[in-house]
Amino acid sequence: MERSKFELDIVTGIKKGRLRWLGHVERMIEERVVKRLYQNMPEGSRSVGRPRLRWMDDMREELRRMGVTNWRIRAHRR
Repeated sequence: MERSKFELDIVTGIKKGRLRWLGHVERMIEERVVKRLYQNMPEGSRSVGRPRLRWMDDMREELRRMGVTNWRIRAHRR
């Protein structure tokens, strides 16, 4: 199934927004609740079966597909 130009524009806009938010959170001061949640790794065990993807897992995959390296350094240099 082929996507229309309108759908591609929406998908591109969403991806840009997510990357912009990732950079914003990366530059936040350490005391902010959002930054602490972003850096925190949950404790405990996961349920049986395929693990659910976390937001950061999805962002890493997107950055890999785009060929972006050293994204944390780039976010701070902005």
